[in-house]
Amino acid sequence: MTEWGRGAALRKVRLDRLDETCLNVGSADEPWTIHLEVRIDGQFDDERLRAAIRQAMVTHPIARAHLKPVKPATFRYFWLIPDEPGDVPLTIVSGEPVAAVRDRVVSQAPDLTVSTFTATAVHAGGGDYLLLVLHHAAGDGVAAYRLMTSILRNYSGEPDPVPDFDQVAVRNVRKLVGARGIKDRLQRTRLLGRHVIISARRPARVEPQNGTPTAGYGCHPIFFTAEETQKIVANRPDGVTVNDLLLGGLAMTVRRWNDEREVKPRRVTITMPMNVRPPEWQYEVFGNFASYVSIRVMKKEQTGLADAAIGAHARTSVLKAHRAQGIIVDIAKMSRILPDKLKRMLADRPFVGDRAVDTTWLTNLGRLDAPGMKITELWFSPPGTVPMGATVGAVTVDGELSLTLRYRHPQFDAVAAAEFADLYRDILLGR
Repeated sequence: MTEWGRGAALRKVRLDRLDETCLNVGSADEPWTIHLEVRIDGQFDDERLRAAIRQAMVTHPIARAHLKPVKPATFRYFWLIPDEPGDVPLTIVSGEPVAAVRDRVVSQAPDLTVSTFTATAVHAGGGDYLLLVLHHAAGDGVAAYRLMTSILRNYSGEPDPVPDFDQVAVRNVRKLVGARGIKDRLQRTRLLGRHVIISARRPARVEPQNGTPTAGYGCHPIFFTAEETQKIVANRPDGVTVNDLLLGGLAMTVRRWNDEREVKPRRVTITMPMNVRPPEWQYEVFGNFASYVSIRVMKKEQTGLADAAIGAHARTSVLKAHRAQGIIVDIAKMSRILPDKLKRMLADRPFVGDRAVDTTWLTNLGRLDAPGMKITELWFSPPGTVPMGATVGAVTVDGELSLTLRYRHPQFDAVAAAEFADLYRDILLGR
């Protein structure tokens, strides 16, 4: 579908199911954003970087899209995609600590009526940073990584090939993981029913410490050397994946943190996005292909890292076997009959209350190649809104594991966040 506006043709495409799911979550105080950043060994040339971002927007249609204005009675949401990019959403910062810049940009959602992402280059001694903040309605963690890859490839003059198909039309998660007949629907209904029953009992909440009513997020990096990463991988129980270990470790961190503050133990439930892109384009296509499941680590399994990881593995195995990542895609279909105003009300105050909101969130992008050129650091973090207090993004590059703790300011101050992060680090290293 094509519209005309601003003197140019605009391709009009409907937001896919996961796009719509993410559009109405979050707020101005707690934006629903994906953050991914790199550090290079050197300094960016500002105009060359701007040109590289513009070319990446040419390559990825949703990266140059904007949202068609929404009214309270709007039932359907649309992206408007111009033939050529408009203004490049790049900000250049000098003379400011990257930690302060990071916390600021992560706490500000892109204005979707203008752009689906923002980019911030920070000139710093020892190597510049490039921070991408992507509105989750437009894309997931892999989308942010793919956009960053295009930018750095363009900057360094390397080829940036993309799959030979329409990257807009392929954004259909229903075809990828939607229910495949009555048997599939019945199995998913059973899994959903069990989840609803368990959700009637409130999960653990991370006990706040030294929080303030300040809006937005803070971030705290957790880095593991290649040797430390090898140690973590080697210490896994048989059959347990690295992701299961990270889930178990996060559950144990919540348990020990709360134990130290004399909080009654409960099950820890962790939101885990699953990339549903087909294997042949697992890390391609800018869009939302991360569907969500909840992983429980029960109170009786919180006796140590190994037991917690085995408990997490038991849940992830069942969910993968039954393609449970498609449940939220099936549910999203029902919301399409509601107007925007009601969708926003339900997102803000769901019928089931905060019992349905998990304790925390872990997104693991897995083992990635360096995106496009030599980098010295790569960090990634997912969003988290009340009553979640802290979330974790994980990525492994060149055998080194990097975790980013993103926390709400009412949950922690910087000192408490560092303490929580150090506890997670120690647990994963078996200390």
